[in-house]
Amino acid sequence: MELVYLWVEKYKNIKNEGFNFSPRFKCTYKDGNLEITDKKKTKEPYLKNFLVNNINVTAIVGENGSGKSSILELLLIINS
Repeated sequence: MELVYLWVEKYKNIKNEGFNFSPRFKCTYKDGNLEITDKKKTKEPYLKNFLVNNINVTAIVGENGSGKSSILELLLIINS
């Protein structure tokens, strides 16, 4: 299973924000509809097999107070 996209309505300091966790899929969330486009099918370039097969590397970066820890907390809550 792969987490492709996360939309956060409101959690701590994050409001109405989307996070894409996959280089292979382009995700757009608008008016309550999520559209996921497979870049492989559209032949749009994306980084494949960065380290080894079937492993994605995603970094969450930002300034202090931007919500990095809040995203990780939310992912833990969803996963439990």
